Amino acid sequence: MEKVTDSQIEKLMEDISLIKSAISRNKNVTRMILLPTHFKLLYLVSGISIIGFSLVFYLLLEHYGNYTAIPDNSKNLVIALIVLVWILLVFIKYYKWSDSLSKIDERYGLEYGLKGAFSFPIVNVAIPLVILTIVICMFFVKHDLAYYVIPAVSIGVGLLHNFYGSVTHLWQWIASGYWFLATGLYLLVFGPVSVPLALSISLGGGCILFGLTGWIPQAMKKE
Repeated sequence: MEKVTDSQIEKLMEDISLIKSAISRNKNVTRMILLPTHFKLLYLVSGISIIGFSLVFYLLLEHYGNYTAIPDNSKNLVIALIVLVWILLVFIKYYKWSDSLSKIDERYGLEYGLKGAFSFPIVNVAIPLVILTIVICMFFVKHDLAYYVIPAVSIGVGLLHNFYGSVTHLWQWIASGYWFLATGLYLLVFGPVSVPLALSISLGGGCILFGLTGWIPQAMKKE
């Protein structure tokens, strides 16, 4: 058997060091792309919008008694406003994300961020989880259990946030993830409650929690 030389051992150690360095850089890039500061405004506006529109529908339901009794003009106006807000949220997401990344490094932009956020390991967990959540929601709707769509979505969003937090070691993702999970499970077990209230507490509250904690400075982790 051929004896391993010192030079071969040294070369092997160099290769291992390069592999570890590449893995470390990849983790740091993913962490940088998913820093909560990039999404704080998006989540704050989302949370406030969810609570605001939930309050509007609550007042309309209190006044008219049920959804079908609400005048079409009022419903169409609220729906149009929701669409406008979501268009604004899409703009905020991509503009602010790209702007935040470019402030870290001019080489980084939206395309770079999307590649990192939808990398192979993330996509292979996130996409099945999203599909599972959609299928469960469709099951509830099909069996006239539409109320349980809210806790199902909340639990799915919570699991996704916890996954991002585990990948990046960023506590803001994990904290909001547990909020979505805890409130979603509560609504699932102890519901049903008022739909506007369920939306406000679970999804609205979780978004605001993430948005507020996103303002807390988060240094890049040294690997």
